[in-house]
Amino acid sequence: MKNKRCQSCGMPITSNEQLGINKDGSINNDYCQYCFESGEFIDKISMEDYIDKCSEYGDQVGMTKEEMKEYCKNLFPTLKRWKCTCTHECATGSNPNCTCQNPECHCKEK
Repeated sequence: MKNKRCQSCGMPITSNEQLGINKDGSINNDYCQYCFESGEFIDKISMEDYIDKCSEYGDQVGMTKEEMKEYCKNLFPTLKRWKCTCTHECATGSNPNCTCQNPECHCKEK
């Protein structure tokens, strides 16, 4: 499990025990147990608010709160949860099969 990280918070994942759980009880290989439980994200907040929340943990990795916040601002938009995967059809609401998981994208509201 080399170089794997949670696609929500960016935490390095070094064992299967750290992985989140899907609704059916299976392991979710994309998200950690602190972000994903029973098939849902635990914190249903915007990326900006999540960056603020995660910046509180900077001391655990040897960073100041401000350094951690800057790190998260650069990292989070590259992670699956926060990266918008919408095509034009999804963004205009004409794709009922859109798989976008970005809560800041409004494609699901159309």
